[in-house]
Formats: sequence, structure tokens, C-alpha cells
Amino acid sequence: MPELPEVEIFRRYFDETALNQKISKVHVLHPKVVETPSIVEEIEGHSFESTQRWGKNLFVHTSGGKTLNMHFGMTGYLEYYHHSLEIPKYARVVFDFESDYHLGYISKRMFGRIGLIESIETYTKDKGLAGDAMQIELASFKNNVLKRKKNVKAVLLDQGTAAGVGNWIADEILFQSRIHPTIPSQSLADEQIDTIYSHMQGIIQTAIDTQSVREDLPPHYITKYGRKTTITCPNCGNNIEKTVVAGRGTYACETCQHA
Repeated sequence: MPELPEVEIFRRYFDETALNQKISKVHVLHPKVVETPSIVEEIEGHSFESTQRWGKNLFVHTSGGKTLNMHFGMTGYLEYYHHSLEIPKYARVVFDFESDYHLGYISKRMFGRIGLIESIETYTKDKGLAGDAMQIELASFKNNVLKRKKNVKAVLLDQGTAAGVGNWIADEILFQSRIHPTIPSQSLADEQIDTIYSHMQGIIQTAIDTQSVREDLPPHYITKYGRKTTITCPNCGNNIEKTVVAGRGTYACETCQHA
């Protein structure tokens, strides 16, 4: 599932390809993913002017004053292509530009959503999103962690703690912080939350820098070795068995991460 690093990569890709071109046509190929039925008439004839990301959401401001929201669900991504090429197989919405290029919103399993919003502030408030994980201040993050009565992994996955953290990032944060995912968040010391916060931002930045390619992550990251039934801890060499915490597949070293 695209998490914050992937969506930031999509945002940069969008900036490099689709900005400042007049949109001649909008094709809604699968209405299921479209949350705003008027998207065609609201977008056609205008251009995309700038982008902004908040957690896993990509927002695109248009010359007509509208703001487009893209959420990528489980399998979503963007593809910019020339008219001489075939439309991508799982394109659900396609924007035609006068330049004879197209931008496809791809969603194989159609869990993604695309639509127009009134404002980013209103949208994030209505969705209960905390500050973006790369921008939230430590004091706010600490308050969000301590006020939730769940295990620390569930708290990290909660988008009301820091928007953008998903399953593999939560596992990596806790592994690098040497904190077991089942520990109650309210029992964490200030120093532990400081460590989680620092690793959260460092891991996300590393993922962005490596284009979120698992094999290019540092050797001390457990994510580098995949999401298999069993992996070897890069620190102590013991096996890490896949378990379930907060309803999600979870990797934690019982030797290195203290419960």
C-alpha cells in the first residue's frame, strides 16, 4: 500500500510531468473511484498549478481554483504517457493534455479514491488526520502518542497520531527504536518517544531518497529483507517470526526489542 514515501515520490513525479499544461479532456473510466461526479466539468479547460502532500494524500491545486485529492489505496500510482502509447491497463481516470500527453490515475484493485475538496484544512480535520509525519512538531506527536490507550504499533498506525505512517514504516520505526510493538503507548518514557519521533522522520526520508526500493534500504533495516514468514535480525542474527499486532502482519525481534 502506498505510504507517505511513495506518495511523496508520486507528488514529485506529478510536478515533473503534469503541471502547467491545459487539460483538454478528463476521462472517468471507472466511476467507483471518483468521489465528485462533477470532476469532469470542474477540471476540463484548466491546468494543474501546484501539489501538496499530507500523509498519504496528494492534493493538486488547479488554475480554476479547485483542489483535487488523490488517495492511492492499496495499489494506486500515476503514469504519464504519450498519446502514441496504449492506455495503462488499470487506469481509472485519465487526464488528457493539449501537449498530446496523458496522466493516468491507476488503481488495480480500485481501493483508491479521487475527488475535489473544499480545502485541505477542512478535509484533514474531517478525516481526523494529525500533522504530516515529516512536519509534525515533537510536542504534538508526543501528546498524540500519550493520549491513546493502545499498543504503540496501533498508535503509530493511527493517522490521528502522525499522518502517513503505514505498516512497514511502523515496524521499522519500532525495530530501530528497540521498542516492542505491544508496549502500551502510555507507558513510554519521554526519551523513548523522542527516539520514535527521530527514527520516524529518518526512516521516511531514507525511503524517499531510495525511491522506496526495498533492496536499496540500509542493511540494518529489517524491511530490506522483505515481508516473509521468517527473516533474520540484522543486529543479533536470531530469527524474526511474523506475528499479528493491531490486526496487521508484524515483525519484531524478541531479543532486541524489549517488551
